[in-house]
Amino acid sequence: MAFVMPTILFFLVFKYGPMLWAMGLSFTTYDMMKPPRWVGLENYESILRDPIFREALANTLVYIAGSTIFITLVGLGLALAINTRGPGRRACMSAMFLTNIMPILAVCLVWRFLFHPHGLLNQFLGPLGFGRLDWLTDSALAMPAIILVTVWRFAPYFMVVFLAGLLTIPPEYYEAAEIDGANAVRRFRYLTLPLLMPVTFFVVVVAALLSARIFLMPFIITGGGPGNATRVLSMLIYETGFSYMKMGRAAAISVVLFAIVMVLTLAQMRLFMRSEEEYS
Repeated sequence: MAFVMPTILFFLVFKYGPMLWAMGLSFTTYDMMKPPRWVGLENYESILRDPIFREALANTLVYIAGSTIFITLVGLGLALAINTRGPGRRACMSAMFLTNIMPILAVCLVWRFLFHPHGLLNQFLGPLGFGRLDWLTDSALAMPAIILVTVWRFAPYFMVVFLAGLLTIPPEYYEAAEIDGANAVRRFRYLTLPLLMPVTFFVVVVAALLSARIFLMPFIITGGGPGNATRVLSMLIYETGFSYMKMGRAAAISVVLFAIVMVLTLAQMRLFMRSEEEYS
């Protein structure tokens, strides 16, 4: 207990304590100038009637779904490509992983220039038959642009996770399947996917949690625009609390975001438990 107590105290003071304080603050009105005043469920009723909150909630769910799906697929695809043991695979893996250690501010600023109507991305797509795309001013393209940057940055990290899972699969399994006449598609479907299920579950959960609390990318690249097309709940929490000084309302939004993350995590756990039972 003497060795464990410092860690327990650290989490109580800097993690669980502030979480409980924020939950209690969500039932009050607080502007950081006067003491908090109890208002009950008024903050929750107010945000549920707010169209901006509903739009930010929808944007957050779309962002979580899009980022999680594409991060998982791209990460798995890169891991399978690296696992082919071709020449230069270690150099390619190191080069791709560099995207994950670059400063997030630099990443956002660079991609903001790339998304410019006359930027490098449009110049590359022009010869392929695409017209000028207004990535950051078109409400239909702004959210896909943010998802693209997210996948570009974080998929290489999960590539390493998938690659670690692939390396734990005994090669004898593939040799036996190949002797039995299973082609590459069948080996992937009946061997690789079932054996990677725990790793896939980890990737999906972590990617979803990462996407749920995203802030800097939409804040720097689009500022939540055009309109409210890329305003997510984390941005709304920041604006409500520190721009409008409505800390109780911001705490209520953060509790809603926490509940969404918990529901998504529990749903994913249930889904993957069922999948493991089917494969077993």
